[in-house]
Amino acid sequence: MRAGTPEPEVTVCKDGAPLQPDGSRITSSHVDRQVLVQVKETTVDDTGEYTVTAVNEYGKVHHAVTVDIVPAGVEYVSLVLYSLALDTFC
Repeated sequence: MRAGTPEPEVTVCKDGAPLQPDGSRITSSHVDRQVLVQVKETTVDDTGEYTVTAVNEYGKVHHAVTVDIVPAGVEYVSLVLYSLALDTFC
């Protein structure tokens, strides 16, 4: 559930381009007033800056996190980013 009245428009990006969730390996959802971005079976190509922006007529909230995937000789694990609390809107 997104918080805010009116409900904010939420955009998720990687390296400045809209993230394209595919419904299986990359997903984006709203859980407990937060945006959840999950990348399963990560690779070095998933390295980058992930941003979440929420906008409504009363304001804009933007959060970013830089992710660096480093090969370690083992299978990669899932990456879960809790990036933006949406309860900052009135």
